[in-house]
Amino acid sequence: MNKTLLALAVTAAAIGTQANALEIYNKEGTQMSVGGHVTIGLTGAYKGQDARVEQKSPRINLEVIQDIGHGFKADFKAEWAMNMLEGGKNTFTTRLGYIGLGHETYGRIAAGTQWSPYYMAAGVVDTPIGWSNDFLYDNHGFFGTARADKLAAYSNTVDFGDAGALTFGGGWQGANTVEDKNSTGTWLSSQNRAQVAAGYNIAGFNANYAFNSGNLTERGVARTAESHLVSGKYGNFGAGLYVAATYASNEYMNSYDNKLLKDTKAFDSILAYGLDFGLNLILKHEEMKDDELGLRVKSGTSVQAEYTISPRLRAYTGYNFDNQGEGKYKKAKDNQFIIGTRFYL
Repeated sequence: MNKTLLALAVTAAAIGTQANALEIYNKEGTQMSVGGHVTIGLTGAYKGQDARVEQKSPRINLEVIQDIGHGFKADFKAEWAMNMLEGGKNTFTTRLGYIGLGHETYGRIAAGTQWSPYYMAAGVVDTPIGWSNDFLYDNHGFFGTARADKLAAYSNTVDFGDAGALTFGGGWQGANTVEDKNSTGTWLSSQNRAQVAAGYNIAGFNANYAFNSGNLTERGVARTAESHLVSGKYGNFGAGLYVAATYASNEYMNSYDNKLLKDTKAFDSILAYGLDFGLNLILKHEEMKDDELGLRVKSGTSVQAEYTISPRLRAYTGYNFDNQGEGKYKKAKDNQFIIGTRFYL
């Protein structure tokens, strides 16, 4: 496989099986494609609200890859989240926007809002449509744990043939802020954040490690926020047996009621089996614990199913059992049901 885009493929595989984007131009070394998906579901009553139609991260993207010679390829991608349900509101907001430059031997650099090297390791459980990973998206643009804002990144893959492949990467984020939802001031600000990640793939097995760290200020108080994460998986999601798990030890990386928690441990796991006729059965469990207080912050266990109707159309359903938090984190039980469909571009 061409190593120029292998690191991109590893990240895409972590996001889950999807139909290929629609190629709209391919001439003289330039490829252009449109991709994304629209996803709608009907949910049962939860969070104190009646049953309703909801969307599941619909998005549309444009990607261009240009062969510039001597083994180098430049790429550009822009992706926008779509608001499908609220008439008269803004339809598009930015999800991704970056420019990259890759080489088979030298790897790839990219700058902009992009999937992070940390997510390469963390995203192995972030695969189902109904309920995927939750703790990764806790101010992920600021911390760079999933889609990272204003990130400069490098990644590369060394292929050892039958002995497997090593993928590694690193990234840096400069000045960034998060506004306080309850006021007009700034909640979080930082000047420097860095991350590294590495993963090894062999015979269907994959093991990863990621480290994310940097100083920040929370409402005028200086802190160091960092995360150590390990993960592993076996198989390909949607095709036969797939098993994956992620464990993260975090300091000031997760929040509750708009406040950073000093010490949290987060665990996410998935067991899935994809049958030959397109049905994928999924069992997933995630929980996060406040290690300083010894209390569970939140936990959920879901049973889900996805059925591939055609290469571009997938139906899904599931039920999520709320295992609730403990102590001050305990809220009314909030079990959820959803059924819907996803259309891939």
